[in-house]
Amino acid sequence: MYRSIGTLAVFSVLTIALLYTYDVVSNLADTGASLSTASPLPLFLWHLLCLVVGLSAIVYMYRMKTGHMIVRSHDKKADVLIHPLRLQKFVTFSSWTLILNVIYFAFATFSSYLLFVESDIPQWLNQFLAGSFVTALGASFLTSTVVRFVILPGNHADEEHHKRQFWFHNQVMHNFCTIFLVVEIIITTPQLEFSYMLFGILIGLTYALFAFPFAVYGGGYYCYSFIDPRLQKAPIFILMLALAISISYVGVWLVSEFISRNSILGSLVLLVWCVSIVQFRPKSQTSGI
Repeated sequence: MYRSIGTLAVFSVLTIALLYTYDVVSNLADTGASLSTASPLPLFLWHLLCLVVGLSAIVYMYRMKTGHMIVRSHDKKADVLIHPLRLQKFVTFSSWTLILNVIYFAFATFSSYLLFVESDIPQWLNQFLAGSFVTALGASFLTSTVVRFVILPGNHADEEHHKRQFWFHNQVMHNFCTIFLVVEIIITTPQLEFSYMLFGILIGLTYALFAFPFAVYGGGYYCYSFIDPRLQKAPIFILMLALAISISYVGVWLVSEFISRNSILGSLVLLVWCVSIVQFRPKSQTSGI
C-alpha cells in the first residue's frame, strides 16, 4: 500500500512542479477575467441559480437516509452493499465533481456580484475562479461520460440501484454539473489554456491519495475497486484515471478553440457532445437510448 501512495505522491509533486515551471498560476488571472465578460446582472443571476442548485443537491445528499452504494471492502476484499449516511456520501468521485462545481459557482457568484456593483475583481479571485473552473470541467465531463456509458448500462440489471441513479442529487452530479459548465463556456467564451490539463491530473491523484487512508483508517471501503493500493497495478489505474480527467479537459479546450474561431459551429459541437453524455431517465423509459 505504501509503495502505491509513495508513487502517487511523487507524481503529485511532479505535477505541481510543472504548474510552476510553465507559469500556469499566472495565466489563471487572465482566464478568470475572461469568465466575467458577459452582462453583469444576467451573469450574476445565472451563477446564483447554478450555486443554489448545487448547494441543494449537497443538502439533499447529506439529509437523505437511504444511501445505497456498492463498494470494495478493505477487509473482505470483495464488493459489498453499504448504506452511507451524511458525510460518508461525499467520498465518491461524482460527489467531488459536485463539490468542485459548487466551489466554482460560489467564486463565480461573488465575482459577478462585484462586477454588477462595479467593483474591481481582485487577482486572487480570478485565479481561484479559473482554477476551480478548469478542474471542474475535466471532472464533470469525465463523470458524465463514465456514468452514461459505463455505470448506467452496468447496473441496469439491478432495477432499484439503476433508478437511484436518477434521483435529484445524482441528476445534478451526473448531468447538470456538465450542462451548467457548457452553458458557462457558451455565454462567457473563456480564455482556456492547454496547460490547464495539469489540474485534471492533480485532482485525480488527490482523490486517490484521499481514498487510500479513508479506506484504511476511516470508512473501511473503496468506492472503486481499482484504487485499492494493495493491487499491484493500482498506481497505473490511478494514473489512467488522472489522465482521463485531463484528456476530458483537453477535449473541452479544443472545442473552446473552435468556438473562438466560429462561435455558432463551435457551440453546436459542444452542445452535441453534452447531449451525448447525459441521461435523465432510466433506460426502460428512453426507448433504448
